[in-house]
Amino acid sequence: MKVCGQRCGSHANCGAAVRQGISTDLKKTGHAAVTVVKRPVHPGAIWALVGVLGILLAGGCRRDKKEATGGSLRVVTLTPSATELVHAVGATGLLVGVDEYSTFPAEVAGLPEVGSFLAPNLEAILRLDPDLVITDDIHADVEAALRDAGIESLTCDMHSLADVRAGLEKVAARLGRVEAGRRAVAEIEVAVDAAGGHRHGRRPRVLAVIDREVGGLGNMVAAGPGSWVDELLAIVGAENVLAAAGVRYPKITPEEILRGAPEVIVDASFVAAAERPAADWASVAEVPAVRDGRVVVLKEPYFLSPSPRVAEALAALEGALYKSGE
Repeated sequence: MKVCGQRCGSHANCGAAVRQGISTDLKKTGHAAVTVVKRPVHPGAIWALVGVLGILLAGGCRRDKKEATGGSLRVVTLTPSATELVHAVGATGLLVGVDEYSTFPAEVAGLPEVGSFLAPNLEAILRLDPDLVITDDIHADVEAALRDAGIESLTCDMHSLADVRAGLEKVAARLGRVEAGRRAVAEIEVAVDAAGGHRHGRRPRVLAVIDREVGGLGNMVAAGPGSWVDELLAIVGAENVLAAAGVRYPKITPEEILRGAPEVIVDASFVAAAERPAADWASVAEVPAVRDGRVVVLKEPYFLSPSPRVAEALAALEGALYKSGE
């Protein structure tokens, strides 16, 4: 079983990242790393550097002026999870830029985009003159550049439910929304307790696929132990067929699906289509989930990435896994 190195279920499907033309390398930690290619310096690059320096100087002046006049914070987020954290504590109005995968809340649709989760665009970030950039744990290089520019960053590692709670508290404290953060955390606890209290007759064996190729089952990446989806499955009383995988997002083969024999397949991949959920799975027709028509498509952002919208995620998953009366 191979390990996908693209941090798939965390914020954006690895296939989606590849389709955006992003090339990544891996460190021993499994985090995406920046590949540096040495090339002769082009004259245009010098002017680009001058432009970035100009942005830094102008940004510093504008921040000094804003601090003197008591202006509002300008916030940029580099992941969908970070964007949702800001929204959950009632600070959506502070956002001036988001990553290209952020789609919730609807208000962010008109905001400038600053690159992807794996490839943030530093120049685009600097042009927005932010006071605060909310990052994830793979953005060490970006954070260093922001530090050099005199811009504050706030790291919110987002892998699990515990990370969502911690992220809400951290963002709420920094943005002056402490009470809103406490309410959001309390709502999560209520949702988890409610879902965990539901009693079902049996525990379905579930495979949750995070990414795969168009029209087939090549390059499949699934949710393994310790992933966001794995945690949601446990809360609603389901069994992850990849519980023994050993990594959060294993790359799997059709043969491994046959051996796992899932009773339900949750297809959360970028290429999944609700109108033809089983068509791409014909090559494993003998798998119980495919044979019994239990391939379901769930592509909501709160399912793909850690999110404060835990109640919605649990309700959607529970509805997909259990038939009436189960």
